[in-house]
Amino acid sequence: MSKEVVVFNPATGEVVATLKSASREDVRLAVDEAYEAFLKWSAQPLKVRAKLLLKAADYVEASFDEVLKTLVTESGKPIRDAAAELRRAIEIIRASAYEARHVLEGHAPRVDAYDYPPDNESRLVVERREPVGVVGGALSYNNPASTFAHKVAPVIAAGNTVVVKPSTHTPLTALRLFEIFRKAGFPDGVVNVVVGSGEEVFDELLENPKVAGITFTGNTAVGLQVAAKAAGRGKKYMIAPSGSDPAIVFKDADLERAAATVVRARFENAGQNCNATKRLYVEREVYDKFMKLMLERTASLKVGDPMDETTDMGPLISDKMVKAMEGFVSDAVSKGAVVLHGGRRMDRKGFFFEPTLLRVDDGRAEIRALKEEVFGPVLPIVPFDTEEEAVELANSTPYGLQAAVFTADYKKALRVASGIKAGSVMINDSTRVRFDALPYGGVKNSGFGWREGVRSTMYYFTEPKYLVIGM
Repeated sequence: MSKEVVVFNPATGEVVATLKSASREDVRLAVDEAYEAFLKWSAQPLKVRAKLLLKAADYVEASFDEVLKTLVTESGKPIRDAAAELRRAIEIIRASAYEARHVLEGHAPRVDAYDYPPDNESRLVVERREPVGVVGGALSYNNPASTFAHKVAPVIAAGNTVVVKPSTHTPLTALRLFEIFRKAGFPDGVVNVVVGSGEEVFDELLENPKVAGITFTGNTAVGLQVAAKAAGRGKKYMIAPSGSDPAIVFKDADLERAAATVVRARFENAGQNCNATKRLYVEREVYDKFMKLMLERTASLKVGDPMDETTDMGPLISDKMVKAMEGFVSDAVSKGAVVLHGGRRMDRKGFFFEPTLLRVDDGRAEIRALKEEVFGPVLPIVPFDTEEEAVELANSTPYGLQAAVFTADYKKALRVASGIKAGSVMINDSTRVRFDALPYGGVKNSGFGWREGVRSTMYYFTEPKYLVIGM
């Protein structure tokens, strides 16, 4: 009896699709097809691959409203944010076509500068970059369109082929984008989508000897397992893991602007973003004033139907995640935190949880929301007294993805940014800032393996080959 993947609308709890779950044999067949397609696809001139990517981007644009409806229905992301994500996915696809000519251009090192081996003045050496083969990818449920674009477009631009597994929560967007890539003219086997459990699908991708590389977006615990398995089998791996991004607000900051930025950065997509602002530290002198601004901004959020253009925040992806938020709030309250806003499951259909602000007087308390990644709309707010304390608190988790510092003093901003252990620090800007063409990742448990980005992905999933010509 075949297994099934049931896709729910998180805003209503209703079933929107039931799909056959891929078996390991199905995954093997997809890998085989990708492996066979690689030989011809990698031999295609770069201009052919680039033109197909640009055509696919145009086709996604032409099908924008249809894909958007699918994305909103299965993810629960408010339609304004979903539209922004889909436009972002289109630009990632186009950027992959444009950037490929620069990333893959190679170079000619001057070997005549070296004494050994002898006679280098009579040699011409050319370095070129060649694709690694079949790349397996895992997509996230919070950004199903843009992670599809990141896992597919730069990888195939470089001449590889891909087999990607979407989240079982949001497979329909990936399947629709796959159909569009096929319609755009990509040959069979270049892009493959397999829907199923991680055990059935991703384990096969990790273990199959025909898969040369792995690209994964997901939580750190699973990412570490993926990295270990991939490394143990000699595969390249690129992991985009978890974060618990802090924001620090100093008393001299533009408090109105900072509050607006932080509320958006925390509650966008119901807090389900790796680089959402997940912890907030406010200088004590303005703590109460800033808290009032946060309360006003949070209370004004419209939570509801994600298809409504005026909705600011929609549901979480599942009932399991609602229960997880209840657990974070309960833990914090039991350890002295005070719920200032929200804190409960909403009394309506679907998987809604109120946007929640927690007052935490002791930033060193063993409160889970201050130590773990909270992938939902719960924000602990902590006072601090000194610059050094702010940095210490910001660094008090195992994560180090991104961070934000709000202050009018740029010398102080740069000192604090230097002290924070993170992949990126935004000054008077949102932790949600990401440049898709550039490497994205962090340090500590938010960074291992190569960082993802259009350029870096193409570079990582190609290998240098030196052609040595005797003259």
